[in-house]
Amino acid sequence: MNVRFDVANWGGSGPAWERVRGTLLHQKVDRLPITAWRHFPGFEQSADSIARAHLAFQMRYGFDLLVVRPQFGYAAIPWGFAPSSDRNDYGFPITSERPLEDTKKWPQLNPIRCESAYEHIAQSVRIIKRNLPEDVPIILTVYGPLTTAHFLRGERLVGDLEPKEDNGYDPNFLGALAVITQGIEQLIEQCRKWIDGVYYISHFTSSDLFSDHEFAVSAMAKDLSLLRSMSAMEKLLILHLHGNELLYDEVLDYPVDVLSWHDRWVKPSLRDARMKTNTVLMGGLNEADTMHRETPAAVALQIGDAISQVEGRGLILSPGGPINLDTPSENLRALVTTLRELSESSG
Repeated sequence: MNVRFDVANWGGSGPAWERVRGTLLHQKVDRLPITAWRHFPGFEQSADSIARAHLAFQMRYGFDLLVVRPQFGYAAIPWGFAPSSDRNDYGFPITSERPLEDTKKWPQLNPIRCESAYEHIAQSVRIIKRNLPEDVPIILTVYGPLTTAHFLRGERLVGDLEPKEDNGYDPNFLGALAVITQGIEQLIEQCRKWIDGVYYISHFTSSDLFSDHEFAVSAMAKDLSLLRSMSAMEKLLILHLHGNELLYDEVLDYPVDVLSWHDRWVKPSLRDARMKTNTVLMGGLNEADTMHRETPAAVALQIGDAISQVEGRGLILSPGGPINLDTPSENLRALVTTLRELSESSG
């Protein structure tokens, strides 16, 4: 199985690494890798507290990848995005201050000093890397440039991306997008030594935001442009597609190693996705219903169903997004114990 980079020489040597590497190569592994992640309201303001919250979560459940989830919309905060302290059940801010409600303010997005603006993010992954009791891949959540612009502009951004009479875009908007892209590139470079991969979120991979499919694809390409510049890194690249009418076929040639989406909510299913691509898939678990509201037995059944959809290979089991803050601990423990039991019974 061809992969984007030299997986054999990537990362550490523990069991989690062997599972992830084997899965990337579609090889048989002792059990499929599994992970889950969440927000940590109240712990997000300092590097030390957010790092220790992630470490405690990982030590408690023993997942095969540690997906680092800093404050919601953190990439936009240096330019004035201000999420409220009031959060919903998933840790998302209920309201947010968006500083660019007027398009005339796009030119105000000046280049930032990333080493100061994102230092707490880099410091948090350094702390995590140094204190993990077991060697597992550390994956940093990163928002795409257009997704970051959406934090600053809100739903008005969709209008900015709709076709104009001359089929062009406001040059001030394009200039601001370039500034945002540069900031995210600097963030990744600043964290590069301490992370093993990126969980790259695009909110613009869905056609339901636009009236015209062609412009939906154009908008998606802008948000995913950074992936191409990242493709030279020997780091795991996970692309998370967000939306209700995913432009799934349009991303199949993107230089990523893993595709993630809310497969229990929107099409395609894991089974249908596997028919389209050999790229490793990530998902299979419903974080809103099964993991949050049901029982460990229901979680186990959903794990078994996900595995059967891909015939047991090329899948990282995970929820489609952050778990509910009140997800029962027994359901989270069931993720690992179920896989262990399945492995023992098949062995």
